[in-house]
Amino acid sequence: MKIKRSAILFLFAAMSSLTFAQERQWVFFTDKADLSGYQASDLLSESALRNRARQGISLDSRDFPVNETYLEQVSETGALLRHKSRWFNAVSVTATSESLEAIRQLPFVKDIRPVATFRSPNPVITSECDTAPYLGTAFQQLGMIGIDDLHQQGFKGEGVTVAVFDNGFYRVDSLPGMAHLFEEGRIAKQWDFVSNEENVFDKCIHCMHGTYVFSILAAVQPGGLYGGAPEATYLLFRTENDSSETHQEEDNWIAAAELADSLGAQIFTTSLGYSTFDEGEGDYSLEDLDGNTALITRAADIAASRGILVVNSAGNEGNRGIVAPADGDSVLAIGAVDECGVIGGFSSRGPSGDGRIKPDIVAMGVGNSFYYPDGRIRVGSGTSFSCPMVTGLAACLMQKHPELSAWDVHRTLIQSGDRYETPDMVYGHGLPSASRFEAILGDSPLPNGEYADFRSGDLIVYPNPATHVIHVAWIAPVSPIGYDIVLIDASGRRIKLLAHSFSDKEWQLSLPTDINSGLYILELTQPEAPDARFVRKVVVR
Repeated sequence: MKIKRSAILFLFAAMSSLTFAQERQWVFFTDKADLSGYQASDLLSESALRNRARQGISLDSRDFPVNETYLEQVSETGALLRHKSRWFNAVSVTATSESLEAIRQLPFVKDIRPVATFRSPNPVITSECDTAPYLGTAFQQLGMIGIDDLHQQGFKGEGVTVAVFDNGFYRVDSLPGMAHLFEEGRIAKQWDFVSNEENVFDKCIHCMHGTYVFSILAAVQPGGLYGGAPEATYLLFRTENDSSETHQEEDNWIAAAELADSLGAQIFTTSLGYSTFDEGEGDYSLEDLDGNTALITRAADIAASRGILVVNSAGNEGNRGIVAPADGDSVLAIGAVDECGVIGGFSSRGPSGDGRIKPDIVAMGVGNSFYYPDGRIRVGSGTSFSCPMVTGLAACLMQKHPELSAWDVHRTLIQSGDRYETPDMVYGHGLPSASRFEAILGDSPLPNGEYADFRSGDLIVYPNPATHVIHVAWIAPVSPIGYDIVLIDASGRRIKLLAHSFSDKEWQLSLPTDINSGLYILELTQPEAPDARFVRKVVVR
């Protein structure tokens, strides 16, 4: 039966009215109530707990789930629950204004704020570099930062778990160069947070961006495309909706990040970025990209505090600036250069909204080789492609140096940049290098935790997170005289702290009034015994 046009228009109008009557909001709770009934194994997987223990990171309130009674009462208002966030003690909902008002009256609700929707930058094509001989980009992109040397040594990411967040991975399961991932069981988990289903490979035929990115990271085609970390273990998450009229929300990324954390991910890699909102929502200004405003950025920094290396594209916005969550002070923001090492015109420039250097480092992102879903190798450009290059390097280095924490890898990658001594807002700290990374380790080892004359349990640092002061408590009496005490930020900058004895077993360290929020390393050294160091992660709020 043919439906009359007027009926179709009426149906469309009715659906539109229903759509506009619904709002997507975050609901934040005051607390999580009683947490005494949980065991560690209820919260995180065995691999995640091992990763935390290896880096000396304890469980805290963010690892516990949202209170189910609270969720039930929110649902009883008629709101549709979307994603629960243990990190933010919140839930995203779709609800009418009436339901939201009822939710606001619940005694355990702390705040309600809109869920932001975003557009992400697509890869761009630029002219080929003409100032150096063409070496074949499939291998040039590896060789520029020394991944090829690590491969020759046998380090290809084995044993390292990488979570990839993108718009889908169309036909990855049918590409010959990706077959080894399935034959060897290297894809441990996949989930589509847009459609709320498991399949990320063929549901969405326009979801090709993730295929491009993932092939740069994991492909194996002898004589053709070879990825940076083809032997790593992968978690593949579709978090971005690229359909013509629908833009995915940041809560998908946060939900995926929390799942990846619980499964033991050691690296997050995201070739997405957010700065331009849907019409009527308002865009992020430069001031908003300060590392503390965008919820997705705050989530990325929380992930880093869980012992995860977070790698993100700086963006394809050129002089218009970086994108979230690359503005995070604990996020490695990656710019794009050509095979000559010259910055791509599209690569986002810094600084962050609070004046920090961004991007952090750069990698080849102009003229990269990648798989198209039909199996052909194509060439394209974008910070979407430089991001997986750094991720591949990091995975290989983590395999080679399992004693290093994620923060050690973050910091040393920055220090290995060829512009580390003279960073700027275009290249950041420059092009990292596996060989320089190794040289830095040789000159100044970065093992995790205590060593030399510091014994486990001898020293306690609190409060953590800190605001104005940090206390250092010793089991035995000791004076701060004779120690160098510094905080080290994500760029490797050393902030000297002065200490005075609060008691004969405790020091008090005053933090600078202008210190930025973020994750730092507190380092104590004795100048006469430089091999005796104590390092501890400290979050400053």
